[in-house]
Amino acid sequence: MNILFLLRSVSSRSGIDIVTRILANEFVSMGYNVNLCCLDFSDSSISSKIKYFKIFGNWRKIDTSQNVNILKSAIQKENINIIINQECQNIPWANLAKKAAENSNAKIISCLHFPILMTIDYFAEKARKFPVFFAKFFKKYRDLRNVNSAYDNSDVLVLLSEKFLEHYKDLQPKRNSKKIRVITNPLNLSAKEIDFEKKQKTILFVGRISEYQKRLSLIIEIWKIILSTKKYDDWNLKIVGDGEDMETIKEKTKNLDRIYFEGKQKSESYFEVSSIFIMTSAFEGFPMTLAESLKRGCVPIAMNTFLSLSDVIENEKNGFVIPDGDINAMAKKIQILMTDESLRKEMALNGLESVKKFDIKIIAQKWESLFNELSK
Repeated sequence: MNILFLLRSVSSRSGIDIVTRILANEFVSMGYNVNLCCLDFSDSSISSKIKYFKIFGNWRKIDTSQNVNILKSAIQKENINIIINQECQNIPWANLAKKAAENSNAKIISCLHFPILMTIDYFAEKARKFPVFFAKFFKKYRDLRNVNSAYDNSDVLVLLSEKFLEHYKDLQPKRNSKKIRVITNPLNLSAKEIDFEKKQKTILFVGRISEYQKRLSLIIEIWKIILSTKKYDDWNLKIVGDGEDMETIKEKTKNLDRIYFEGKQKSESYFEVSSIFIMTSAFEGFPMTLAESLKRGCVPIAMNTFLSLSDVIENEKNGFVIPDGDINAMAKKIQILMTDESLRKEMALNGLESVKKFDIKIIAQKWESLFNELSK
């Protein structure tokens, strides 16, 4: 079986990038020939057995004749059986895959990494030149058009959650969904046990410093509430990541104690020593950081703003789910975990058990079943 991943980059450490690397390396270990076709590639964690084909230009206008010819040549040269389009929410990428695969035996699997209408309210708020109802109507029309294009131009459309599938059926009740499958994102799970002796009294945030999505201002307000109790002087808050709003967020925290900005770093070591992970995002697709926190024994607390949250956190068992925007409720749950070490350990152990369903070995079997289905 010869597989080709089509995506924007394999160096950005975005969620799509990370998932692609995990899957690609696992497929190589299973004996598949794996290829990458993208705009940018620079990553030593990718197997040396994987071949790379470079495409060019603006990612929003990727379906140029030059790129179609590059991808078509790769399909022919490597005798590609499966194309996995990781950018199918953008019509030009769906067009590129479809045009290049014409007159070949390659099957196209398009992976939608986000729920439809994920940012509709925030898009409407940002589009201030237009009435809210019109902005929402346009966003809904555009998103459904993009997803339907991916569906029509693919042999299979893969969604990350059953919740995404239910949402799609609600939005498109008259549309056939027989080509849709659900396969969640994978994790590399090591056999190494968590060393709870290494756990520090640290609350952790990992992600892009973008107020629009991640809402770091809410984390700051939550930290102010915790500091005001004057009970947790041995705890600290660490922010791992970088982004367009870094300076603004730093300015808001200049008079706050024990908050540390670590910059853009590999997050694994931070998860390993931190005790609590917090997420206040306005929207997410399927955030890998939540699953990563469970994997590393770092108890997650997240606001209930995205469909896939219940796939990862079972409220009050392996983490806490907080009503959207309720900073007082989140501060209260954080303080409960800060105070009760035995509860932290119990929830962390529950998390280690629950995250096993994301093991790459299990997820790879689902992909292999799909490959076999398409090869019949």
